[in-house]
Amino acid sequence: MKGRFLYNTGTLTAARLFTSLSQLVALPVVARFLTVEEFGLVALAMVVVLFTQLFSDAGLGRSLIRQDGIDRAEWSSVFWLLVVVGLGLSSICLVMAPIWAWAYESQELFGLVAALSVVPFLLAVSAVPSAWMERHNRFASIALIRTLAAGAGVAAAVGFAVAGFGAWALVFQQIALATVQCLGIWVSSRFRPMSPRHRTSLRGHIVFARDSIAVSFLQTAQRQVPAMLIGHVLGAVLLGLHAMAQRLLIQPSMALSGPMAQVAYVRMAKVKSDNATLGELYNGSIRFLALAIFPPVAVIAGGAGDLFGFVLSEPWRPVGILFALAAPGYALEAVIGTAGVVYQAVGQTGARLRMVFERVVLRLIAVAIAVPFGVEAVAATISIFALLYLPRFWQRLHREVPFDRLAALKAMAKSASVSALAFVAMLYLSRTSSGWETLGWAIALMSAGWVLAAGLQYRSLRATLRRYDA
Repeated sequence: MKGRFLYNTGTLTAARLFTSLSQLVALPVVARFLTVEEFGLVALAMVVVLFTQLFSDAGLGRSLIRQDGIDRAEWSSVFWLLVVVGLGLSSICLVMAPIWAWAYESQELFGLVAALSVVPFLLAVSAVPSAWMERHNRFASIALIRTLAAGAGVAAAVGFAVAGFGAWALVFQQIALATVQCLGIWVSSRFRPMSPRHRTSLRGHIVFARDSIAVSFLQTAQRQVPAMLIGHVLGAVLLGLHAMAQRLLIQPSMALSGPMAQVAYVRMAKVKSDNATLGELYNGSIRFLALAIFPPVAVIAGGAGDLFGFVLSEPWRPVGILFALAAPGYALEAVIGTAGVVYQAVGQTGARLRMVFERVVLRLIAVAIAVPFGVEAVAATISIFALLYLPRFWQRLHREVPFDRLAALKAMAKSASVSALAFVAMLYLSRTSSGWETLGWAIALMSAGWVLAAGLQYRSLRATLRRYDA
């Protein structure tokens, strides 16, 4: 169907944007009822859950999608395996709850981690039905389910925060989101598992999953180890500021890069033997993501202090400088992030693992060195590292799937140039305005940045769409 790529990506992006925007709308309310320290406690509790959560799918859903045909016994075997995995992950969370509370000398952490232990199980039992829907291009249904789940999560967070539940408001948000998403996937998906007696060999999937799990583990470590270091060295208050900044900074990856990669993977898997087409598809994804991500991130970074002080309340103003310092790194990583599904499409999960291992280890070493100098140093280090590592990142990808690296750089250049101008303009305007006026200028500059960047590369964007719809 002509335009399917744009439609599928658009529906998923709309769902993710709703999730992001609803959280951004809810944050000013929640932030007024929770202390910075409570945000820090939830961030610490989520470290345990996120490390177990990454095993809930184990990469097996990705492996099933890339198969040429559909074997119901094979899909059912993967489902029952993940049920067992999910139960094991929830048990690990329960065991870790008292240990984590002791390690950080906070009894409240015990209850927070124990309550969140249900989340990995819910994600595990919905992984195969969700992959089934992706395999049949039912992205619109997935988007609707995610939208409803996000709405339920935000409603829970705001409701419990206003009711005075403190840190538990954010815990109930995660549980509500996972529960509604799991139920929605099961109701909407046509997948129904066969009896566990109908088993089939999963050796190929296990190999794929092994590498995918390792990559997910490393990527989670990249996000969570800095939080652990900041909490240990600098305390819960500064960790709360870092956690809030990170929550905002990962929105482009969640709302835009994630959906793009999810839909692009299906197309890339179909042309996995054609390196030239894969390279063009990857460069095309960079062009789209740079257009979508760079302008708004640059504008927010330009007025971050005033914007966050106004929207979140004055105690959260320091988040602005952390956002501005780390924004270039997070934005760049979100734009080039579809490289991961290129590796998966061609079955080079081992090469992807080696690349991610190298990048994460070097990044964590840099962050560990920066922590004693404060959270501002950590934020700046993230951006500096992302920029310096880009040539190496593309060099490793080029070994597996040759692509035009100069074209990839050019794909970002126009959006980056427009965004730099928008940043400077917002930086100036934020110093001569305040409150609603500053917010109005930010919205206007974002819109202008998108229009200008899109106009400068209109033909290239249309050519990319044709490649994805072919």
